[in-house]
Amino acid sequence: MRKILSVLIVAAAIVSIGLACTTIIVTKGASVDGSVMTSHSADCGLCDFRYVYVPPADYEAGAKRAVYPFIEPYPRYVGADMGPTYNDPDLPATEPLGYIDQVEHTFGYFDAVYGVINEHQLAIGECTCSAKVYAQPSEDCIFDVAALSRVAMERTTTAREAIELMGALAVEYGYYGWGETLTVADPNEAWVFEICASPDKKSALWAA
Repeated sequence: MRKILSVLIVAAAIVSIGLACTTIIVTKGASVDGSVMTSHSADCGLCDFRYVYVPPADYEAGAKRAVYPFIEPYPRYVGADMGPTYNDPDLPATEPLGYIDQVEHTFGYFDAVYGVINEHQLAIGECTCSAKVYAQPSEDCIFDVAALSRVAMERTTTAREAIELMGALAVEYGYYGWGETLTVADPNEAWVFEICASPDKKSALWAA
């Protein structure tokens, strides 16, 4: 009996340390009131789980948007680019990996480990997937999936727009990290967006 109990305890311990994010999509036809929904669990014990409002902003023509690295533990980002909550004068500012052209106006949204939902009800969930190629952040790979989700929150109003923008940015500026899945929803439809680094580790492969 003691041997069986020991085996069960060890098995339970092994199961408890698994990293397994869960994503959910509910389409119009599956919900009672016709709502479209997505949600996810970020299975990350070290992550900075603050829920932060990033306000809308306006920019001068020719401005650049910094792209910051993915940082799991607190603080995931320090600086003035994403509203007052992240701007802590007692902490060193996060250094960007690179820059892209900025748009004249960005939308307000809620941010966590990834972009969550913006003022147009564009919502995103996330789940890490396996991939044959893993790329490190570099001057050839400045986007991870979290950075892509935030740019989508800032610039798009529909799931299709978000997918097209994230895919185009990852192909042009490079994608680093593991394979990833984003569930992307708006008030009318939801999509599953999958992405990984390209074999040369300078671009991206994606599908939706």
